[in-house]
Amino acid sequence: MDVGITEHGVLELERIFEGTIKPTDLKLSALQSITGNFSQERIVGTGGFGTLYKGVLRNGEVAVKRIKSNHTIDENVFRREVNSLLHVSHKNIVRFLGFCSHTEHKVFENEGSRDYIYAEDRERILCFEYINNGSLEKYITDELRGLQWDTRFLIIKGICDGLQYLHMEKQIIHRDLKPANILIDYNMVAKITDFGLSRMEENAQTKSTTRVSSPGYTAPEYIDKGKMSVKYDVYSLGIIIIELVTGHRSIPDSNNVSVFYIVGGLLLQI
Repeated sequence: MDVGITEHGVLELERIFEGTIKPTDLKLSALQSITGNFSQERIVGTGGFGTLYKGVLRNGEVAVKRIKSNHTIDENVFRREVNSLLHVSHKNIVRFLGFCSHTEHKVFENEGSRDYIYAEDRERILCFEYINNGSLEKYITDELRGLQWDTRFLIIKGICDGLQYLHMEKQIIHRDLKPANILIDYNMVAKITDFGLSRMEENAQTKSTTRVSSPGYTAPEYIDKGKMSVKYDVYSLGIIIIELVTGHRSIPDSNNVSVFYIVGGLLLQI
């Protein structure tokens, strides 16, 4: 590892973090340096698509999302996601700081044969601001009963503002909006994250061939027919709002769905 290149990469990320330069491609060695070479002690989350690490800078902390090396990575999908993230900037969206697309070609001797094995070692990494107050998921429990209504309202408004920005200004469908993908900072500001499964909405309604969904937050038309539109996210938003207002989680029965109206500032159920 070249110490000079690594140090330069870390300094560049620190400048991005403080806002003096725009997000860009990052050096793998710099990301290794700030995460203790992706050590177990720095893991803050895991999922089917990758592992999230805490990276420590001299001027703050960042979240480093390392896509699983054994995952078949579609380069077009990765570039599309990065391109979307580079153009997203909103107070209710987790701030994107940069990406790493690194490939090494390695050669291994095949024992018992004169042939060699050629392999690619691929690293695909995304870097974001680190929000260390947890996700909305932990608040939709008994803990939520301790939150004042004005705090709940601000959280709801923040989610709505962030989602409207994605839909109306960036034509991005989140596709997996749920409490675990909404982070809350120390000022109780909601920040939408992890729209790595998002796709640019090329027309008013598209059809997905790969259905990835979260129980309780998935629109019925997506479950039944795989139809995708901004309405998918709005359905998920409605479930989240109900949970925030009522203070508890419940997966709705599609055959017995309650309808809520806000009348004169009061939530009424029919």
